[in-house]
Amino acid sequence: MKVKCIMCGKDVEITKLHKDYKKLAANPHAAFVCESCALIVSRQASRGNILEKK
Repeated sequence: MKVKCIMCGKDVEITKLHKDYKKLAANPHAAFVCESCALIVSRQASRGNILEKK
């Protein structure tokens, strides 16, 4: 199945083994975030948490 990342717009091919496959197969209009964008958001969130603790 080919899906588009909502953050970067990159087309990604996912298989039935992908964690979000069932969700996207049931609702093709559901939001999808690719792994690289998910890592960027996760890093930014942890940096924000580190700054708040200081």
